[in-house]
Amino acid sequence: MEKWVPAALILVLLAGSGGGYLFTSNLYKPQIASLENQLSLTQQTLDEKTKNYTDLNDKYQTLNQAKITLESTYNSLNSNYNNLKTNYDSLESTYNSLNSNYNNLKTNYDSLESTYNSLNSNYNALNSQYNTLKNNVDSGFVKLSSDYVDLKKQYDSLSQMVGSSLYGTPGDTTILKYYYQLTKDVRSLNATLWEYCNLRLSFKNTLTISEVMKVENTVRTIIGSSTDEWSNYQNIHQYVTSNIQYVYDIDFPCIMGYKYVDVNGVRYLTEFNTSTIQNYVQKPQFTLEYKQGDCDDQAALEYAMLRYYNKYIVGTDYNLYVADIEFSDGNGHAAVFMPVQGGALTIFDPAGHYLTSSSSTIAAKPAASELEVYNTHWASIGSITHITLYWVNLTDGSSNVVAQGTRAEVAAYLSK
Repeated sequence: MEKWVPAALILVLLAGSGGGYLFTSNLYKPQIASLENQLSLTQQTLDEKTKNYTDLNDKYQTLNQAKITLESTYNSLNSNYNNLKTNYDSLESTYNSLNSNYNNLKTNYDSLESTYNSLNSNYNALNSQYNTLKNNVDSGFVKLSSDYVDLKKQYDSLSQMVGSSLYGTPGDTTILKYYYQLTKDVRSLNATLWEYCNLRLSFKNTLTISEVMKVENTVRTIIGSSTDEWSNYQNIHQYVTSNIQYVYDIDFPCIMGYKYVDVNGVRYLTEFNTSTIQNYVQKPQFTLEYKQGDCDDQAALEYAMLRYYNKYIVGTDYNLYVADIEFSDGNGHAAVFMPVQGGALTIFDPAGHYLTSSSSTIAAKPAASELEVYNTHWASIGSITHITLYWVNLTDGSSNVVAQGTRAEVAAYLSK
């Protein structure tokens, strides 16, 4: 009996449990339905949220990629900005520098404009002086022309007297004397004319003691109380280059050819031809007064001033040469050469704006190399083909040729 009790009990319990379940199930069925409905709504909401999340995630990925692109663009733009900023700073610095230079140039321009106006005024004054000079020279030409006319009249008169019988009347001493005097007068006139238009022949008019002494006041004013010889040389040169304007010579009359007859071994002038030459060598004082002249005139002036300085202030009349220079294009030029101990040379060329120098300071350099540098200075018109150096005796203006030839030949003489 005891073995069946538990089994029966179990069956009763199970039966009771099943009934309770049914009871309970009916009791919570509405709640379960409600919960299931809520679950369905929740699931629907979850699906919507999931979809929203997916959409948002897609947008996020898109925005993130855009962010990456923007960051890259920003970094590139930032780099460009930094480069532009650097360039801007550099340009701003350059602008400031250029602006400063512009202001300086503007100041210089204003100063140069003022100087130009002053120089233009001086030019007008010099032009007026030149016209006066030309009138004076023209007056001299009138006198020379008058002398020529008188001589020509004498010649024509004598020609009519002698006619074609000159050879047939060699014993007519009166006629021959007339011809002889005419010959002397024409030759004397020609010598006078060439003393004005030939460099070497002009020395007797331009480079004598009496003419050199006329530059004394100017030389002493230039050097003042200075005792520095080389500095004084440079100041004299700078005075000439700064104060004497280059002008071309006017045509000057000269006799270019003669015809003679020979009577008993004596030549008698029967005919002569005249022409003009564009050269006229002025006296140093004349060039100083009118402040103009060509290369001959400026070289003669500077030579006179340097000779005066050496002879009467330094106390030693050092060697100083007038250089007559020929170029390959046929042109001529004049300058002043000063040999220096040890084979060195200093060249003073006021019309050519050349001075032997080192760093803008007057110097003496080996003659051979300095002549080549000087030759290069004139490269635009050709090379120097011939140089003649004259030493001038101030007592009477006579001269000696101390050296002549090519650059190398003259350099060899100066290097002894």
